[in-house]
Amino acid sequence: MSGGGTIAADMFLLDCPTYEDYLDTFITRNDIRFIRNVRFCRMLVELGYRSTAEIYSPEQFEQHKAAVEESLWPIKKSTIFFSDGMKSTDPVLLEMAQRERPNAQKMISTIIFIKHRLKTGFEISGYIDFEQSLHQANLQEENSTDWSAVFSERIKLKPKPTDLSYFDWHKGLVLYNDSDNYLVQHDVDYGLIFMHKGDHKKVCVDIGKPEYSKNCSRSMHFSERYGHVVFYDHVIRKKI
Repeated sequence: MSGGGTIAADMFLLDCPTYEDYLDTFITRNDIRFIRNVRFCRMLVELGYRSTAEIYSPEQFEQHKAAVEESLWPIKKSTIFFSDGMKSTDPVLLEMAQRERPNAQKMISTIIFIKHRLKTGFEISGYIDFEQSLHQANLQEENSTDWSAVFSERIKLKPKPTDLSYFDWHKGLVLYNDSDNYLVQHDVDYGLIFMHKGDHKKVCVDIGKPEYSKNCSRSMHFSERYGHVVFYDHVIRKKI
């Protein structure tokens, strides 16, 4: 945006329906009395002869006014569905695409377990909160996953140190992070557990444990590109 005004200093622009109204705010009664020509007064203002403040051009006026309006009444950005128009036939990507909308709509909450083999032969692996990752991409947050590139096969989905869990076997690095949807828990008997913040149901990595088997369904899918990928699908019990 051009110009040096701040949102607070520009609040008065809301009272200016047009650019001419904006210029009129700098015209005094003495200007009208002595010059007696509103158009000429506006021209003097626009040229900077009637104020020490920066005078916006018509384009700057529209930009600054829009910024003020956006600060008061933010425009809700519609959710982008990154798999729309996907042409890939990769079985794993198809499974992700199938889950994208119900995750974005918070009907289900999916945790993805994925591995990535490095050139050194070692693996990194991790559990990904699918909905959070999609949400971060929609907001274009720094270091978010480029899901458009993932679904178009321009890049591969890989675990990140900021995911629910991250294992780098070569470096001996193990990280755990709570997400927007899950708290990470460690149980002596059941191992790694993710508790959903919305309905407090627990998703156990070992889905065979009968105590937690009803809280989610587990499915494994294979593709040449990704190898074996595990999906933990938790049906959210109540609206968040």
